[in-house]
Amino acid sequence: MKLNSKTLLVMILAALGLFALVLVLVLAEKLLTIWQHLQEAPIWVTVLYGIIIVLVATLPVWAFLKITRPKQVKEPAVKVIDESSLEQAIEKEQQRGVDTQAADAEMALLRQRRASGKFHISLFGSASTGKSSLIDVLMPEAQVATDVVKGTTIDAHHYSYGQLEITDLPGFDAVDQQQLEQLALEESRRAHVVVFLLNSDISRSEMLLFEQLNQWHKPMVVALNKVDVYSDQQINALVDAIEHKITKQFPVVLINTGGFKEVTVVHADGQRETQHQTIPVNIKPLIDAIEQVIQDNPEALHRFRDAGILMLAEQKLHQASEQFNQEVAEDTIDRHTKRAIVGALASVAPGSDLVIQGTIGTQLVRELCQLYDVPVNQLQIDQVLKSAGGKLRTSTSLVLAVAGNALKAFPGIGTAAGGIMHAVAYGLIFNSLGKAVLTSVSTQGQLDVEQTKQTFEENLLGSSKELAKDLAKMALTISRQKAGKK
Repeated sequence: MKLNSKTLLVMILAALGLFALVLVLVLAEKLLTIWQHLQEAPIWVTVLYGIIIVLVATLPVWAFLKITRPKQVKEPAVKVIDESSLEQAIEKEQQRGVDTQAADAEMALLRQRRASGKFHISLFGSASTGKSSLIDVLMPEAQVATDVVKGTTIDAHHYSYGQLEITDLPGFDAVDQQQLEQLALEESRRAHVVVFLLNSDISRSEMLLFEQLNQWHKPMVVALNKVDVYSDQQINALVDAIEHKITKQFPVVLINTGGFKEVTVVHADGQRETQHQTIPVNIKPLIDAIEQVIQDNPEALHRFRDAGILMLAEQKLHQASEQFNQEVAEDTIDRHTKRAIVGALASVAPGSDLVIQGTIGTQLVRELCQLYDVPVNQLQIDQVLKSAGGKLRTSTSLVLAVAGNALKAFPGIGTAAGGIMHAVAYGLIFNSLGKAVLTSVSTQGQLDVEQTKQTFEENLLGSSKELAKDLAKMALTISRQKAGKK
């Protein structure tokens, strides 16, 4: 018999059928044997055996349901900030001289909103999505400022209606985008709920901002406005696309904020006439969605609001502290650089390390560490100075050459050498060392000897001509002042 694919398939099926028959007979024999033994065994053995059979049979079903069941979205954790500790931190920074006005303003706003008991909604969206129109529908007597170029709100306005306050935020794609975007994002963090308004599918820029809002776990409602311009099929496709992009985390509602649209009317005589037709207002789905969010867990919404404002206050305090530290650090580096220049003018020649200026170097490192609350001991300071001095031995001639070139920018001093050039060299050294230490303590929170050594080398060899000229000017000024006193 000639073998072909059909014959081979019949043989395989026959073999499988025979195997299945044998398996059934073997199992039947085993089951009958077990049944006979169970009838002769005590009742508790039969019950125990039955329980084991049920457990083994249901285990695969349970595992299947466990794997295929959709994961439940857990309620996002709110970052808990100790309000009392934050207020103490603000007071401490004030005593240091830090400008804490921005953080103070956030704390005052939090107390004000708590006392008012109002529910705050931020209206967020790109240009021309209908934010101002929505406000007009909710509060007909409100006056909304608009940008005549873009047709969008150009500033954040707050509108109260009973215990509800709505903030009309600037469109993030309007003029001065970066500043307006920051304003909108901050106000959204201060609100209980954010309404993300669209008039089409979510664009890439809108999605980026949506993800930023989502990072704060802010309750949101996505409203698709101006749905009258779409067919039912188009609306279904838009909703599916939006829900897919936001992974169905928030409700998507369809609304119309009214307005007019042009329609063409054909009369009996064939003449065409363009008329303005009123678009019916329908914002009830949005109101229902917001009410549902509020009803789900109103206390949690207050906690989210408080946490958002406290996080803003903490962030602004940190920014103010960082700016203050940076300014003080730069002043510290400049002050010790000037001291190094004065010391160098009093010495005959620059050493190949920092031993001559060891005291100034120690003070520089210690003050920068204290500024950033970095614990440091004398051994660590000595290691940094020794490491920097060792690296300096390989680049002394280069540093002196940079100093000499800097002096050429000053008429009549172009060929000067000796003390002034050495002073400029020391200025470069201490400026580079200070910035290297600052990089370590501000980014790592510790005095890292190896990183400081590497950064010092990069700063020293990469010193700009402008810096060298500034230091040369400083050295010449100090030298002339000393000569005038004599």
